[in-house]
This record gives sequence, C-alpha cells and structure tokens, in this order.
Amino acid sequence: MIRRFFILTTISLLIGCSQTEYNVGDIPFDERYDSPDFKVCNETKIEQYYIRASTDIAPGYQGEKKGLEREIIEAYNFPVTKNEDGYITIRFIVNCKGESGRFRIESMNFDYQEKSFDPNITDQLLEIVKSLEGWIPRKRKGQNLDFYQYLTFRMEEGQIVKILP
Repeated sequence: MIRRFFILTTISLLIGCSQTEYNVGDIPFDERYDSPDFKVCNETKIEQYYIRASTDIAPGYQGEKKGLEREIIEAYNFPVTKNEDGYITIRFIVNCKGESGRFRIESMNFDYQEKSFDPNITDQLLEIVKSLEGWIPRKRKGQNLDFYQYLTFRMEEGQIVKILP
C-alpha cells in the first residue's frame, strides 16, 4: 500500500511539474534567442493571427499588406544568387501593445524539404522583420490581445518574389 502510494505520488508530481503545455506553433521564451525586454500581456493566451469570432477585430499592419510588403521589399538588398530558391518563414509574437518578439526562422525548398539559405539572406530578412513597427494588435471585446504572426517569403535566386500570407 505504501509502495503504491509512493508510485502514484511520484507520477502526480512529475505530471504536475510538466504542466507547461504548448501547442504546435507556440513560441515559448528562450533566453538563447529572445530579448528579456519583450513581454507578452498574457503568456497563457496568445491567439492565432486569424479571426475566431465575429466580434474580433483582426490584427494587421498599418498600411495593410501592401504597406508591409513595400517596407520589406524596399529594405531588402541581396544580389541575384543561384540555388537560393524556396521558402523562408519567420514566425513571431505581436503583443497587445503592437510590439514584436520571439522570432523563429524555418526554411525549405520548393519540395518542402528543409533547406539552409545563405545566412546573409536569412539574417537580413530577420532584421527587416524585427524592425517593422506598424503592427496592430487583435481585439476582442475592446481588449487588445497578443497574437502569433508569420511571414513566409517565396525566394527565387535570392530575391523575394512573394510574401505570404
């Protein structure tokens, strides 16, 4: 009986200690990459970028997508380079104040296989995305909320040919 109690208590403690639950795509703070100055308003409720309810106001960017694309394309400067084709996705969080942080990069070729791009390309895109200051937080019932955002760059010969979404 005591052994059984000890085993059940141990299992309960282990489960309780690992209660930090993350969903696919969540970006938990990582001191190796993230600025401690970036704060989300509600760590346990970071929304996705798309609207879930008819009462929500969608997040966005000042100047809408055209303004966002213009800022990125004007800032990007990289020579045409063969074999630099595929997709680069930068995922991040926009907090309830419209500030961005916790950036993560993933890249793949056109066959959706992992690919490494020239670091000059990925580093430049990351710095450009970090510098964007026109984020508009999502709203629900008049309250600004944190949300996840991503930008995917379709690259051909080192040049941006499309920015998604």
